[in-house]
Amino acid sequence: MNQSNYPPSPQNIPNELTQASASYKRQAMLAMLGLAIFMILFISLAACFTYIATSSFSSLAAEFNLYHLIVGVVSAVLALFMIKSLFAIRKTQDPEGLEVTAQDEPKLFQFLNTLADEIGAPRPHRVFLTPQVNAAVFYDLSLLNLFFPSKKNLIVGMGLVNSLNLGELKAVLAHEFGHFAQGSMLVGRWVYIAQQIIVHMVATRDWLDKGVSLLGRFDIRVAWIGWILAIVIWSIRSVVDTLFRVIIIAERALSREMEFNADLVAVSVSGSDALVNALHKLQAADQAWQTASDVVHQNLQNKKQIEDVFAAQNEAISVLSGILGDSSFGQSPILPEAESDEAMSERSNFRVFDEDSARPPQMWATHPANRDREDNAKAYYVYVPIDESSAWNVFDDAEKTKKNVNVQFFRVEKDETLEYVEPEEAVKNRFSQPWYSPDYKGTYLGRSWERSFASISELETACELKSSATESLKNIYPDSLKSDLELARNLEIERQTLEGLASGDLKPSGGIIRHRGEELKRNEIPEAIDEISTEYKEVAARLKTHDAYCRNAHLQAAKELGNGWEEHLIGLIALSHCTEHLKAHVINELSLLSNTWQVITADGTVGYFEKKRLLTVCEQVKRVMDNVASNMQRLVLTSEMMTNFNIESWQEVSPKFDLPAASKSNWDQWCPAASDHMHNILNVLSIINDMALADLIQSERKIKQHIEDGTPLEQAPQAGSAPEDYPVLLAGEEHVLQRKLDLWNRFQLAHGIMPTLARLSVSVGIVGGTIVFGMLSAF
Repeated sequence: MNQSNYPPSPQNIPNELTQASASYKRQAMLAMLGLAIFMILFISLAACFTYIATSSFSSLAAEFNLYHLIVGVVSAVLALFMIKSLFAIRKTQDPEGLEVTAQDEPKLFQFLNTLADEIGAPRPHRVFLTPQVNAAVFYDLSLLNLFFPSKKNLIVGMGLVNSLNLGELKAVLAHEFGHFAQGSMLVGRWVYIAQQIIVHMVATRDWLDKGVSLLGRFDIRVAWIGWILAIVIWSIRSVVDTLFRVIIIAERALSREMEFNADLVAVSVSGSDALVNALHKLQAADQAWQTASDVVHQNLQNKKQIEDVFAAQNEAISVLSGILGDSSFGQSPILPEAESDEAMSERSNFRVFDEDSARPPQMWATHPANRDREDNAKAYYVYVPIDESSAWNVFDDAEKTKKNVNVQFFRVEKDETLEYVEPEEAVKNRFSQPWYSPDYKGTYLGRSWERSFASISELETACELKSSATESLKNIYPDSLKSDLELARNLEIERQTLEGLASGDLKPSGGIIRHRGEELKRNEIPEAIDEISTEYKEVAARLKTHDAYCRNAHLQAAKELGNGWEEHLIGLIALSHCTEHLKAHVINELSLLSNTWQVITADGTVGYFEKKRLLTVCEQVKRVMDNVASNMQRLVLTSEMMTNFNIESWQEVSPKFDLPAASKSNWDQWCPAASDHMHNILNVLSIINDMALADLIQSERKIKQHIEDGTPLEQAPQAGSAPEDYPVLLAGEEHVLQRKLDLWNRFQLAHGIMPTLARLSVSVGIVGGTIVFGMLSAF
């Protein structure tokens, strides 16, 4: 690679910038101490079973004894079970990526090798190109890697390359290399490798497990040996798993320090701003990439082809920026100039992220919060101009590389049976619905205005209008609306994050829960959620009033214009409200059915009471879905909807939930079949709801224009309608799903402190009893 294409690096970086901090060393030593204790206990346990086995077989050499033979065989199997885990090799499967070599991409490899050499990290052994917004290092692991490093393989996501400039890409890849860069990180590498080996010990099921299971299914005169082996192996795994969880607590704190250290490595070669800029842009890149990928696949289903998903990603960023009214979306943040010492100080104190920023981008979802990473990167501010040239410059032929990735992952070879669509056009079509217009400030983007109202009559009385329609419609979507919508989205993300942390679905970086700049204890999470809920109710009330005002102001104008437009709007509002609430019921029952299924099958078996519980849920699901299907049949669609569906009678084609009742004999087939029916009904409801909302907004826009122009309006189209009485599900009234397993499953899986202690007590008793019994029996 021409050296001029390699972004400049800062000069005069102090050595201590990337050296391990005292906190890092302390956490590393604690983690290593825990691992050492764990390994000593593990090897000692294996040695005990080995000793019992050899002693039993030695006794057999002197005199045959069936009892000694059984003890010897059982102990030998248990010793083998433990020893083989130490020498297992965890083969990491190749990613679903396009592997390239230095011969294929000499500029890329020269860039990567130059970066690795500058950092002091090993050069990548193999490189894979994937389409996602991602970059990661992976490698095979075995016990030998504690002493001899494994060769590192690199994943480079083209969605990442497409979203960053060259300086930002350098910073992101430097972070990934930074984990393996320095001697100070050696302890961290040991911890990580040992951790992965232990996970393999605990989780892997192989030929030995199959053999023990097979033995347990023989004649009862032999099967009992398999049963004993299975119980003892379960107990050993339980003990190992519990000890490992204790070690993980120390490792999480170390993990946070390792991420900060890797960030500082990136700062040392790319400056403080490039990595922060990349963090800012990647949140938009994630959303735009998912949009572009969906657009490509949706068009393929419609026999249309988009040859360049990366152009679609760029267009998605542009379109989403307009919809959200956020010119910084997906763009590098504008930083203060760096022309003087005073300006440099201002730049070092400037923050892109506030303390309430959303989660990190997907590729760094388990990393510290963005604000914490920015503070760390700018604690010692390092300035270097960011190379703003395209990150595609790391490839010899960027267009060829894009084409290869598009062909590999999106099947975009020339196909005369498919209609070619320009990526920009396809993305614009995806957002062609009227509610995506920037005029609405994102009011209808990812939110349901209908779920706030229990009925149409409540909507009609939820606000006060001006004296005339002209006055009511003035500035009906004010700029202040955008801040309320953004606040509501952020509060929702905060609430979901805290709920995930409370349930254990999300793990806090470094084991520390941070919220709004403060550290939270786990028992303080409910109070924080209540605080967020109170704030959300306030902004939700303002948005609800605005939603009602929008509908009623246009109804006021439609009444003045006449010609059936008031009835037309009322019909569309009713269709939109009804289908949105029916959708909510379907989603609610799907969630309940799925949650119940996951809970009762968590331990791999379904008992009598679990099956009874599932059948009760199935009965409720069928009752609700029968009601939903019945109300769908009573909808009256507009003539435009009928044309779009290409049907003459809605009642004849309206989907039904025509399943028999679930029973003890068919529950395992009934649940998947019910799920398929529910998804089909949900899809149809979504289509009708989208058509109703689109027609409603277009009609409101037309009415507003004619009121402002003072011109008459032609006769309104045929009005649709919904049943007078249909099931309503307000936001917040959904099923409370089971987040914790029942007592037996929690004991089996060690969920919670008491179940963990109970399982540990039982398993230690079984393992200890087995050792004592074996020792006594061997002599």
